[in-house]
Order: sequence, then C-alpha cells, then structure tokens
Amino acid sequence: MAAVLAYGCLSAQVTFKFTPGSYQNSQRAVVATMERNISQLLTELHRAGESGTQPNLTHIAMEEEAKSRLKAWWSSLPCVCEDDLITTRLLNDVQGYQARGILVTLKPKDSTYRGTLNRELTVSLNRRGIITGVRPALEMHTNIDSIMSNGGTVEDMTFRREILKWVEDFRNYYNERDIKSLEMIYSDDALIITGSKVMKKTQGDGNLMKEEYVTRVQSKDQYIRNLRRKFNSVRYLNVEFDRISVVSHACREGIYGVTLHQKWADSNYQDDGWLFLLWDFRDRDHPQIHVRTWQQEQHAASQGIYSLDNFNVERIEDK
Repeated sequence: MAAVLAYGCLSAQVTFKFTPGSYQNSQRAVVATMERNISQLLTELHRAGESGTQPNLTHIAMEEEAKSRLKAWWSSLPCVCEDDLITTRLLNDVQGYQARGILVTLKPKDSTYRGTLNRELTVSLNRRGIITGVRPALEMHTNIDSIMSNGGTVEDMTFRREILKWVEDFRNYYNERDIKSLEMIYSDDALIITGSKVMKKTQGDGNLMKEEYVTRVQSKDQYIRNLRRKFNSVRYLNVEFDRISVVSHACREGIYGVTLHQKWADSNYQDDGWLFLLWDFRDRDHPQIHVRTWQQEQHAASQGIYSLDNFNVERIEDK
C-alpha cells in the first residue's frame, strides 16, 4: 500500500524539462519560465483528468484564447499525464517556441471514440514563455520526420514546423466545431471543393441502391454556412489526419501545398479521402488557406490527388 501511495504522490506533480543542449545559455531565463509554466499546466491537466473535472487554468501563464481552446477539446477528450517527469527538446517556430512529444493518455467521454488513447500533446509558447496553445498532436511520427528532413533553409524548416502546428489547430477547429476560427483561417475568396457519399437508385434494377460520391465547388460563405448546419445536427464529430506531405512553392516564398489523408466520422456519416490545402504563410501571424479540396479514395486513385501544380498561385500573389 505504501508503494502505491508513494506513486500517487509522485504522479500528482508533473515536472517538465527541456533537453539540455536543445537551447542556448542565453535562453536559460525564458527556458526556466517555460518549464515552470508547462509543469503547472500538465500537473493541472493530470489532476482534472483523474478527478473528471474541468482544468482550473486561472493561475497558469496562458493566453485566454488558448485556455478557451483547451477547455473546448477537454470537454470531449480529457487526458492524464502518467509520467511524473517529462523531457523533450526545445523547438523554435515562427512566433516563439514549441514543446512536442508530451505523452498523455486520453480518457474520452464519448463511448463511440475509436481513436488511439495514447497520444502526444504539443504546447506552443511566445517569446516571453507564455503558453499560446495546447493541442493533441497529429498521429504520424514518420511523416513528421520526413516533412522536417525535406526542409531546405532554416527559414523553410521554421515554416514547416509552423505548418504542423496550424494543421493540428485546423483539425481541432473541426473537432471543437469552432466556426469562428474556421472563418478566419479561410481567405475570403477561398476555392473550396467538397465531397460527400450518397446512395442512389440504380437504373433498371428496381429498388437496388448504389454508393456514389458527389463533389461540388463552394464559396467560403457557402461552405461555412453548410458546415455550421452540419455542426448543429450531429451529436459527435471526430476528424483525423494522417499521411501528411508538405511541398513549398518553387518561386513563391511562404506558399505551401499540404496534402493529408482525412478520416471524418460523425453520428450520421463517415468517409475518408484526400485533403489538399494551399496555405499562405506570408503574414506569419495570420496564415490563410486559399484552396481546400477533398477527393474520395477511388477518385484520387484514378484521377490523381490535387497539388500545387493544379492551381494558379499568381492570382493570390498581390493579396
């Protein structure tokens, strides 16, 4: 019994440290601040996950928007940190720093959840060490290594790490049904190609039905309006991404094509297919998506997956 109690005391307090050698001595002060803030955050998440309550983020150095975002996904996917000491590398991104590879165990509230329970969290921080975002990381370690190894300049590597962060946020916007953030991430004149699975009667076969996929082009306003209707009509929603690839435009710095395999599942409908996003990172604080396309698996296999080569980047160059 004493051993169990001792473990319980240890696990209640989570200590986070950045790996020595992943930062410079001149960063030591802000590193200490970040380690303290992340330790407090993970300790509180573990407490809330164990007790089945919402985390109390009042005294944690964290931006208000980040707090509200965390509480949004926590309402369906709380977690616990089972390690009392977590160590990972300090990573630089466009707006500050990142800590990746923080292992947690999800405790989903919805019994229909079919995803992996052992996940990683990514924590973003600004240059002062304040937490600006907490999100479940993408489940694609091999792909992430490949994405980063394909980076050219230091600038390109920084953009690629930023892209991963925004893709993780982008997925969470859907899972959180965060219409406001989705409205902001799409440019006003975004080209959006959506698809859905429908059942249609076959000609000459009585009442036999066959499955077909229908695609259509929508404006941003149409897409957001239909998406809001979808969010309001389903009991649960889970969007997952895997098999990600990132390609930088050959001539336009800050323009990237991101291809993802998407699995969509809600209480009324599910499908999987290929998502292509044309991202514009020239405004580093407010990146936008100019193109979003979705293709069903079979269509993508026969016609090829959309890429940067399918779209005229010149039309967005002066915007």
